[in-house]
Amino acid sequence: MTKSGRKEALMQIDRAMVRIRRSQTRRTISRLMERQLGVSFNPAHSFVVDAIDELNDANEQTSVGTVAERLGIDPSRASRMVASAVRAGHVRRIASENDGRRTCLQLTGTGRKLLQRARSFRADLFSKLMAGWPDADCSEFARLLTKFTEPPEAAAEAAAEAAAEAR
Repeated sequence: MTKSGRKEALMQIDRAMVRIRRSQTRRTISRLMERQLGVSFNPAHSFVVDAIDELNDANEQTSVGTVAERLGIDPSRASRMVASAVRAGHVRRIASENDGRRTCLQLTGTGRKLLQRARSFRADLFSKLMAGWPDADCSEFARLLTKFTEPPEAAAEAAAEAAAEAR
């Protein structure tokens, strides 16, 4: 790829990321979910249960701090989000198996139901959005998007530094 070709590709990525961020800011998926499922939906609760599930998949002890890290937010905001998810019955606080002085987070049955419902809705939505895509394109998009969102440690550190400088 030429230098100008790479620069153009990076500009296209930037524009696409801005569009994604705008749709998330407007809570487009949350509003669609509320309309189509006929239920009130708090996206913060979904973020928390998704983070806890991902941390459990990685066999990590789940705490407010690890939820904050997973979501890329400050601990005080994560604490408020977790507290809200606890009040809503999606999450419970439990003593750590390794250290009884530590508090860990666990999904409740309601939280697992929210997780399943949100994932199912998103999978259906993405399936509809990509209905005309060839299977090879879907697979390649999944591979590249995963690669982009799960960067190696050095890239993650650079991204964190850039985010800190932007604040």
